[in-house]
Amino acid sequence: MKQGLLFVLILLSANTCFSQISLLSSDLTSIDDQITRYGDTIPTYGPGGAGANQTWDFSAAVIEETLITDVVSTASTPYDATFSGSDYAMVGATASYLYFTHDASSMTTTGLAGDLLGTGEVIEILFSDPLILHQFPRGYGDFFDDTYAFEAEADGAAFSVYRVRLNHSGHVYDTTDAYGTLITPTGTYDALRVKSTDYTTDIIEVQLAQFFPWTQISNVTDTATSYTWHAQEEMLAIAEYTYDTLGVPNFLFSSVSPVSTVGVGDVDEEIPFALYPQPASDQLFVKGLSQSGNHQTQVFSIDGKMVRNEVLSGNSLNLTGLKSGMYILRITLADGTRPEPMKFIVQ
Repeated sequence: MKQGLLFVLILLSANTCFSQISLLSSDLTSIDDQITRYGDTIPTYGPGGAGANQTWDFSAAVIEETLITDVVSTASTPYDATFSGSDYAMVGATASYLYFTHDASSMTTTGLAGDLLGTGEVIEILFSDPLILHQFPRGYGDFFDDTYAFEAEADGAAFSVYRVRLNHSGHVYDTTDAYGTLITPTGTYDALRVKSTDYTTDIIEVQLAQFFPWTQISNVTDTATSYTWHAQEEMLAIAEYTYDTLGVPNFLFSSVSPVSTVGVGDVDEEIPFALYPQPASDQLFVKGLSQSGNHQTQVFSIDGKMVRNEVLSGNSLNLTGLKSGMYILRITLADGTRPEPMKFIVQ
């Protein structure tokens, strides 16, 4: 149970030149996103170094499993009544839900629900002390720490008792300890690396029969360390390197492809293009785009889905109907030439 819970908590948690990026709230996931990630369950490499101008080359990662995460509204989940104060939830293949609050300054885990023990019993866990996952903007050298706690109670038949109860508490130390270039089989990214160390205490109690008092049978302290790489393409972390309670490593990486830096694209060296304002709301302008011809524009969500395909007769793009998040703009000019794709944010 501890290993599965740790994985759930860690879940939360493209350029070739080195640069320092800043992770914003808008870079993360939002409702209706679907994120595909790949897992290397037997990595033969470590998490690499800390500090400035690092290169983490995980291009040799082997795909052993595919994980799909859907982001849904709290109201659409079976446990809305318990987690009505949360902004959205993430659900994986096991139909276990992880709930969050998310605003411009932070992202916080508020609870989880589902058949978490695999016994067929639904357990709803509202954290008594929510866990902060991100504080925004996040940059190299930033750090914070936070405590969290919850209590989970379940049928004890699998343990030959009436009921079993887990009291879990933790203290997480979070440091953005490096920046540089991240390379995965998907592509190359400008990235920040976050090191998280979680000091936990698990107290397990059992109730032998109905109306019997609770008896403590275990009190275990542990330490878990994880590394996550974050990029402005991400939605979820672009890569994660974690250890289970036995120290066995696991590596995950995203299927989201890297894109070019916002505002940079050239038909040739003499014609620069840029997008403004950033972030945009109802309208996006393309600096350097001629207004004397018809230009084909395509807008893609960060996971590669085309959401807009139209011809422009000027230099502005109507963004009405696009939800908040990051997008990629591809332009085919009237003369048939194509600038580099450009990235923009809708607020």
